[in-house]
Amino acid sequence: MTLIPLTYFGPISWWKILLANNDIVFDIYENYIKQTYRNRCSILSANGLLNLSIPVKKTNGNHTVFKDIKVENNQNWQHIHYKAIMSAYKASPFYDYYIDDIQHIWTTKYDYLLDVCLESINIISKITKTTPKFILSDSYITANSDDSDFRKSQKYILESDFTVNPYTQVFSDRFNFISDLSILDKIFNTN
Repeated sequence: MTLIPLTYFGPISWWKILLANNDIVFDIYENYIKQTYRNRCSILSANGLLNLSIPVKKTNGNHTVFKDIKVENNQNWQHIHYKAIMSAYKASPFYDYYIDDIQHIWTTKYDYLLDVCLESINIISKITKTTPKFILSDSYITANSDDSDFRKSQKYILESDFTVNPYTQVFSDRFNFISDLSILDKIFNTN
């Protein structure tokens, strides 16, 4: 079994694991870990690396399980994310092809982070014409030695096992290639 956390437009390495394994389990009963890709994605903006975070509410403090994490809708996060994505990728080769599919996530009100993450997987799967195979846990999973457990990691693949062939990024005239950004970066910049 391969345990990976749900993410919001996760990094390319996360998608590589998701698509390469048929035994993916999203443990939605794990305690929510802040400052991870569970509620953020990283893009390359005109000013460099930019983390877009979904504001969340922990209903049970630090012991809130992932499935119970609520989206803080009093903040205008969806508008901010849409404008940042537009600013960062409007000049990319495939922005016009995919933005209509993607912007749905910024026009729908979500109560739970779980729903935002699942919707981001659905959107990317539709665009890439892939069908990731995964299940949602029905209780907390204690990993055994045969399992690959990435729940507490920000790196989903060891550096030696993960390479992305450099591609032209929108701001490559200002910044060196950044390898493991959100899947959105790859989708907007490559075919």
